[in-house]
Amino acid sequence: MPKNKNSLLWKISPADGGPVSYLFGTMHVRDEQAFGWIPVAMEAIEKCDYFATEYDFSESDPAVFEALMQLPEGMSLRQMLPRGAWKRLEFQVGKKLPGQHADILEHQHPMAVSTMLTLTMLAETRAQTVDETLWTHAGAMGKNILGVESFAEQVDLVKQIPMETHLKGLIHLLKNVEREKRKLKRMMRLYAEGDIQALYQSAKKGMQGKRKVLLNPRNVRMAKRIAGIAREQSLFCAIGAAHLAGNKGLIRLLKKAGFKVKAVCRTAEPRSANSGV
Repeated sequence: MPKNKNSLLWKISPADGGPVSYLFGTMHVRDEQAFGWIPVAMEAIEKCDYFATEYDFSESDPAVFEALMQLPEGMSLRQMLPRGAWKRLEFQVGKKLPGQHADILEHQHPMAVSTMLTLTMLAETRAQTVDETLWTHAGAMGKNILGVESFAEQVDLVKQIPMETHLKGLIHLLKNVEREKRKLKRMMRLYAEGDIQALYQSAKKGMQGKRKVLLNPRNVRMAKRIAGIAREQSLFCAIGAAHLAGNKGLIRLLKKAGFKVKAVCRTAEPRSANSGV
């Protein structure tokens, strides 16, 4: 993808004519660095009738999510991790959560622990993440809100990944905290620049054994659902930025599905989604 096509916001429309929609790459973070594209994204939302995130946040069931982030009864993270990894976790908890001990995480799912550690590497200057901010804005504008996937499908994604894979990911993170912190900061810079191709490549490497569950099959499913809506209605769709680029990314899949796809400049003001251009 050429450098001048770097963008988080893409205008999509049926090649044979129809409503103009937008595809926007998000990150589920609250770091101020990730919010530079929010104004132009909000302008695009206001031009559309429908708004979608990966799943409709109003469908989220806190009890289901909390249970998902706990290890099954009888399992202990202390027993599952090598002794050295557990010691590293104790050190990180002491460093990041003063006054706390790793025992508080003993029955947490390794994915939950990995996510917690990763988030401590970023600033949390906003009350909501990027995707939550856009979802709230769309709701305040009275847009029709939906999810490209269901909450149940999101829950099932975690279950599809073997526990061993989740554990390997956590062990790798604990062994390489500083390196992973540098990689995350680089991803934040790439996101701010709208370099979705480099973001895709970085995310693909980081997914290790999870890519076949989290990336390509979902892209196919999401592209089909986005196309089904965007052929009939003006839609703003906020999807994780790693899903946009690549040979099996949403941009290419939507082109194959018969859509014109064009990058929107960060400083550009989106024209009306009903203007047919």
